[in-house]
Amino acid sequence: MWKDVGMALGFLSRLRLPGQGMRVAAPEEIARSLAVFPVIGLILGALQAAAGWGLSFAFSGELSALWVVGLGTWLTRGLHLDGLADVADGVGGAYEPSRRLAIMKDSRVGAFGVLALIFGIGLKVFAVSGLLAAHRWSALIVVPALSRCTMVFCTYKIPYARSEGGLGKGFLDHVGRRELVWAAAWAGTAAVALERVWGLVLVVMALAAAVPCRRAAKRWIGGMTGDMLGAVNEVTEIALYHAALVFRGGGGG
Repeated sequence: MWKDVGMALGFLSRLRLPGQGMRVAAPEEIARSLAVFPVIGLILGALQAAAGWGLSFAFSGELSALWVVGLGTWLTRGLHLDGLADVADGVGGAYEPSRRLAIMKDSRVGAFGVLALIFGIGLKVFAVSGLLAAHRWSALIVVPALSRCTMVFCTYKIPYARSEGGLGKGFLDHVGRRELVWAAAWAGTAAVALERVWGLVLVVMALAAAVPCRRAAKRWIGGMTGDMLGAVNEVTEIALYHAALVFRGGGGG
């Protein structure tokens, strides 16, 4: 499990475990690490919550929230936001799955991608600002774990969209029930422990979000890609931040 944590940490963020070197991982290893994706979300969420708590003593809620979201983006190397922008460009710029995939592979960002980034970051900043004002530190920790759990559920028994293969195909082919069970266990335990009854509501919302996300991926591009998984994380995270904001009366503050 410790090896899986190190693998997932390096895959999802710029952080590394002590003594962890850089090497090319086998697809099976990456697939196994999906079981602890929510653990990485907890780590990232805890760092963002700690930053928000410290910044709130010196800055306004809005400015603190902007720095918190910026920290999360830096820690993840903008990986998921890049996926959101690519998917927006692909889906907004074409109708045929093959053409959409070609657009998504282009490193340039188009108008749809820019708009998705503006609205995505804006919505996240406003929601985080509200959570900071309500001192909902636990929600800031839990939500990134749940969004990464949704990513795991979106990888199970779904075809890889690109016929020529790609980075994601190897580990998509090896994701099994073990990864789903462990991911749900980590995310669910953390959510209920930190947010109590509202944590359970957020867990249900996160798992339910995988259903429309999977359907959208199949309809839009014929399956799943790394970019689509990044978009899934961003959309789920934004939705859960807003849901947690509605649940101000519940959970640990």
